[in-house]
Amino acid sequence: MVAVGRLRAPHDAPGREYEKRIGDLVGFRADEVAQEPDAAGGARRAVAVEADRIRAKLVDGAWRVALDPRGRPPASSDALAAWLGERLEAARPVAFLIGGPHGLDPELVGECEERLSLGPLILPHLLARVVLAEQLYRALCVRAGHPYPR
Repeated sequence: MVAVGRLRAPHDAPGREYEKRIGDLVGFRADEVAQEPDAAGGARRAVAVEADRIRAKLVDGAWRVALDPRGRPPASSDALAAWLGERLEAARPVAFLIGGPHGLDPELVGECEERLSLGPLILPHLLARVVLAEQLYRALCVRAGHPYPR
């Protein structure tokens, strides 16, 4: 996972907890890149700079999944678990990309193999990171047959 911005209260504790739980089940890394101020050049320039920072953190050959409100939402937690299982069985690592307050650079989104939406509601980027981590953990539990509330 590569995310713009650092987790901070009130999202840091649950976010780190779910990321730790994911790491207990599979190889996992959460990289954070600095959020670019809007000042000179506005939001368009900011997301372009953030995109370069994200690209610098990506593992070569990773299957890139952009979190994007225009992406495809999973039909269910079971469907996400099945999709994640397919990705984990492939030889490529998976990189989820989470933008900052202005989202991801459209060019970077276009470079991704997939777009994933967490649903029709727009979430603050730090909360979206926590929701994604929880859903990934839930999907891994489903796959492993671990008890986890559905």
